[in-house]
Amino acid sequence: MSGTATRTRTPESGENVTVATRPNGPETEQPTVGPKETTAVAAARAAAVLEPGLDRPVGLVGARLRVAAAALLLAVGAGAGWAVFGSLPHTLALPAVLAHGPAPETVRADQAGALLSYRIGTGALVTQGQPIAVLRTPAGEELVVRAPSAGTVTALLATPGGAIAPGAGLVTLDSARLPQTVRIFATSVQDAGQLVPGRTVLVPVPGVGTVRATVTTADALPVRADSLDGTFTVPLPGLPTGSAPVWTAYASIPAAVGQLRGPLPLTVSVDLGARHPYQAVFGSGAGR
Repeated sequence: MSGTATRTRTPESGENVTVATRPNGPETEQPTVGPKETTAVAAARAAAVLEPGLDRPVGLVGARLRVAAAALLLAVGAGAGWAVFGSLPHTLALPAVLAHGPAPETVRADQAGALLSYRIGTGALVTQGQPIAVLRTPAGEELVVRAPSAGTVTALLATPGGAIAPGAGLVTLDSARLPQTVRIFATSVQDAGQLVPGRTVLVPVPGVGTVRATVTTADALPVRADSLDGTFTVPLPGLPTGSAPVWTAYASIPAAVGQLRGPLPLTVSVDLGARHPYQAVFGSGAGR
């Protein structure tokens, strides 16, 4: 004979209890789960199961990190390779003047006398045969001194009213009949050692652009900075004054550039070849 089940409420907890009665055995109690407990169990089961696709963001983040790491390693490797095997231009900036010939031409007095006056001033552009000064000879005659060639007056060497000896300099002239030359000035033995014949010099010429010139000769010994007075008509940035030593080198300008009026102060770049980027960082090395 089968047992029967009855539902009763226990007074202590107020919980519904189903009592199963067996034909020949004791009664057993089975607790019934309430609404709150059912909701908690369902939520726990749902949390324990990962929704399909929720692991996809994690996979995407991992893939992106791998790509970023690979790109970083590639960039570092490329930078290291460039630093070791790449090259950078290596130049030396020095003051210079674009003029004609290795030095200004000096116009001198043919005979003794007194300088009455100048007919020109510093920086004046003169033509061949143009009067530039007037002398009074010991016999009282006035003697006109004329420009031997066309060019630019770079300095006046005498004082009007003063006595002039035969052969004394009156004017320095940047003569247009001489070849165009870049005079490069070095102020240290180390920089002077870079001015060797055959070396390329980058010359920024206004209205023309950067012109490549070639060092032809260099003075073996330095001169006093103040002995360069009359070489150019305006101050040259970077050139010392007084008794400071200055070494001079000369570079030729290609004839294709055309005639340029000088003297023209410049800052040129002496081409020292190339060096690796790591050498540039540590300030060493130079090679072609």
